[in-house]
Amino acid sequence: MNNFISLVFALLTFSLSTNQPLTDAALENIKDERPVTFKEFSVEHEDYTLYFSLEKSKGEQHILIVAMELHNDSYYVSPNSKRDFKGKFRGDFGTSESIEFYGDFVETPLSVEVFDSHPFVRGTINWVREDTTYKQQLLLKTQENFQVYGRIIFTIEPRCTLEQIPFSLVYEDGELVFVEAKC
Repeated sequence: MNNFISLVFALLTFSLSTNQPLTDAALENIKDERPVTFKEFSVEHEDYTLYFSLEKSKGEQHILIVAMELHNDSYYVSPNSKRDFKGKFRGDFGTSESIEFYGDFVETPLSVEVFDSHPFVRGTINWVREDTTYKQQLLLKTQENFQVYGRIIFTIEPRCTLEQIPFSLVYEDGELVFVEAKC
């Protein structure tokens, strides 16, 4: 038993004292573990496709672009609807102290207010029934590197399902990019 303990101790000491530099292959594997970043991505659903992208304006402002392509006669409530609806198209960063949505979504083409007599509406509403693009200015509240999780929320009609589409942003060395949202 003493020989076994001595052997284990010797092997452990030898393995801990081996201080060899990492090989190029080992360094490459470490680099591959960094999250893959991208400037755009899409989310496919039978009733819609969402296209996400990022751009910088002339004033170095970061802008989130979300283009909604509708399928199967689907529709949703515009963020420009004056009345409050739980499923109104919106974005959310939770309680992030690093970034926030700044101002309102800019909708193109602009939805039109209509009267809807449906019992859940009974009044005016801005339904979006065509492919629409939204631009949303992002306000960076720090210049430090950060990662934040966000989501786009809306109710897709006529299925009446609340959709929550997650995304993740990383700000590193002055650049804002998407990373895979692993929640």
